[in-house]
Amino acid sequence: MLPPVGASASANQRSVLQRVRDAIAALGCSRVWARTTGHHVLLGLPGDDVFARLTPLGGTAFGLAFRAAVDEGASVRWEPMFLVDELGELVEHALVAVDALGI
Repeated sequence: MLPPVGASASANQRSVLQRVRDAIAALGCSRVWARTTGHHVLLGLPGDDVFARLTPLGGTAFGLAFRAAVDEGASVRWEPMFLVDELGELVEHALVAVDALGI
């Protein structure tokens, strides 16, 4: 028997989230957090708000968008999708963009 639609989607999101966390750890970065919201995975730094959003596009493709600069107190807005690639590559691009790898 197939799991309910909501359970399947939830399990899939945990899988993507765990893959993102594994990619962050594999790059030797311990200061970036990852969490899901809807079908997106958000990335942020401790004490800061979210800086990037990963979006599944189908198959192995994901999109990377960065948070737009907004006035304090304004709602979160996103720049247009910056890159489309495989998940591990996008995680690395996001971490390099905020100098989280120390490169």
